[in-house]
Amino acid sequence: MAEEKEKPLTREDVLKAIEDNGGTAKGLDLSGKVFEVGIDLSRIDLGNVILQDTFLAEANFQGVLMPNADLRGAFLVSANFHGASLWFADLEGAYLSHAKLNDAMLDEIKWGPQYIMGEEIARDFIHAKEVYRRLKNCHQQVGMYDIAGKFFYREMEIKRKAQSWKKPHLKLWSWVMRMLCGYGEKPERVVTWAAVVIFGLAAAYYFWGSFTSSSFWDTLYYSAASFTALGYGSWAPQPTGWAKGMGAVEAIIGVFSIALFLITFTRKMTR
Repeated sequence: MAEEKEKPLTREDVLKAIEDNGGTAKGLDLSGKVFEVGIDLSRIDLGNVILQDTFLAEANFQGVLMPNADLRGAFLVSANFHGASLWFADLEGAYLSHAKLNDAMLDEIKWGPQYIMGEEIARDFIHAKEVYRRLKNCHQQVGMYDIAGKFFYREMEIKRKAQSWKKPHLKLWSWVMRMLCGYGEKPERVVTWAAVVIFGLAAAYYFWGSFTSSSFWDTLYYSAASFTALGYGSWAPQPTGWAKGMGAVEAIIGVFSIALFLITFTRKMTR
């Protein structure tokens, strides 16, 4: 005879489990449990409860106190967190498609080192993009712009991953923007790119270019002056051949990179 399937937990089951745990949810381990669809857990103190990898589709968490709750990998599709207190809760890898997070207290939530939701792990790009957009908007509404920016980055990553190779120019452009500036969220990448171009071309000029000077510091000066398009001053090592044309190309790259850095940096600092 096949083993009888475990019955989904109800609100009464949860209240009894809390009572058996000494009247508190602290340390109460309900991980891996399946709860009835749409379970009403409103107005319950679930602080420090362990709900890892649970099934809580359409659950009503309205007004629930859930500080330090462990919700890693939980299936929370269409859950209602209106007015819930989620301070320091761990939602790494949780599934939050269509979840209602407006007016929820999201301070110091743990989203995981890369802010990746379960939908992205499952490669459900359509819902993952919607989840990241919702989380971005929720954090913007409460003035948590740094975290909103991280979810914007994930949203753009999903957009890049979902793009078809039938339009390679769009996929290539997304990849370039990811590498150059992290979709406008990582100005430090522009600085790294600039350093690579300046020092890389300086080395190329030194080893393969034709200059009146054989010093690496002179070719580095030429590369930096070309990149910044500020002019070479009263003296510069005189190049010939390809190095002369490359200096002009480097100036174009430099002007674009400087403009990209200013836009990205200003965007981050004026939030």
